[in-house]
Amino acid sequence: MVAAETTDAIANLLWKARSIGGVVPVEAASGIDSIEAAYGVQRKVEALVAMPRYGWKVGATSQEAQRVLDIEEPATAPMFAPTSFQSPADVAVFPGQSASVESEFAFRFARDLPERVKPYSLDEVIDAVDALLPAIEIVGGRFEGGFGRLGPIRLIADMVAHTAFVSGQETIDWRGIDLRAHSITLFRNGEKVGEGTGSRVLGDPLLVLHWTANHLLSRGESIEAGQIVTTGTCTGITPVAEDDVFIADFGTLGKVDVKIAPKSA
Repeated sequence: MVAAETTDAIANLLWKARSIGGVVPVEAASGIDSIEAAYGVQRKVEALVAMPRYGWKVGATSQEAQRVLDIEEPATAPMFAPTSFQSPADVAVFPGQSASVESEFAFRFARDLPERVKPYSLDEVIDAVDALLPAIEIVGGRFEGGFGRLGPIRLIADMVAHTAFVSGQETIDWRGIDLRAHSITLFRNGEKVGEGTGSRVLGDPLLVLHWTANHLLSRGESIEAGQIVTTGTCTGITPVAEDDVFIADFGTLGKVDVKIAPKSA
């Protein structure tokens, strides 16, 4: 078992980096020795953030993201209302934290999926969803060395690299859309820099939702009505620079527009 002082110490370092910038030495997390302990750090960071929960970020749902992040299965982290925006949005990021963007499908839930013993079926999860939202997630690493040196424990402790969330116009009548084949194209300053389909995330974004509901259930967490759940990048992890303008084009589902701005403490 990891000592509470160790968990508190790394949570405070990560919170400081999130709030005033800078990075945390990789060695600072050496005492966090398990996935369970890493999720414990998350809970401590969330308490320090003290912001309303907006929903759940789900990451490492594509093979490419798993390779980059050196993790073998998806992971979750809370998202917060003050760092969640509507497109078009200007999002400020700290320098030196490997800020990048991801284009992904997100879903808003109309009903709670409360804690219970029995796992949720795919149909139960889908039935609880209200709207589909095209989205861009801004990610970044608070540990020194960027994504290449994270590994699963540091990634999870650092809120699965979540920084901010930007959503486009909601679609209520989405159930007839084959999201596995639906394409997304990402543009940076007018130039195409990424593309992909929903099949890149566990084969289907709806399977990500199913996995997430039961993963949270196993951790004593739940999805609440009104919350947003992301499903992972369909266009890769694209680094950003100051004043970059990104547009994620979801075709008939609309576009998401984000401008990157510098951030100071």
